[in-house]
Amino acid sequence: MLFLLAALFAVAFPVAGIATGRWRLLPILSGSMAPRIPTGSLALAMPASQKSIRVGEVIVFNIPIGDHHQTAHRVVRIHGSSRNPVLETKGDANQAADPWRLKLSGNSAWIVRAKIPLVGYAVVFAQRWMLLLLGGGVLALLVGCLRLIWRQPLATADPTSAAHAASRH
Repeated sequence: MLFLLAALFAVAFPVAGIATGRWRLLPILSGSMAPRIPTGSLALAMPASQKSIRVGEVIVFNIPIGDHHQTAHRVVRIHGSSRNPVLETKGDANQAADPWRLKLSGNSAWIVRAKIPLVGYAVVFAQRWMLLLLGGGVLALLVGCLRLIWRQPLATADPTSAAHAASRH
């Protein structure tokens, strides 16, 4: 029972934070932020005002080129005003700064506040297999219900007794 409650809390707590916008969780799938945020870690990012962003902080953002995937890199330079800053970012393990300048929109940005090593792998697994796992669960439930509906009666008539009764008449 204690294990079940711990598992429920482990799922409900992150979901509640994400649903309320208090934090984002980002699996780190490359080595660009190693060694401070190793591959396979789960980064916890919290919103902060754009004015509070400082050089040296790690932020979560969608890259402005290519597939626009979400990443976490360190701010290495800030250009312009604090209202709409333009940032230069770089992965800690990368030799050069990122090939873009990042223009932040809105009033806030996501700053990485913590990391949990190796948990990012579990999150990626869960994200990729969630539909399959949910589908399998629904299918198992459906099969269980059908078995209840179509199950054999507990007591069956003895076929020899029916034949014996018919022969007497």
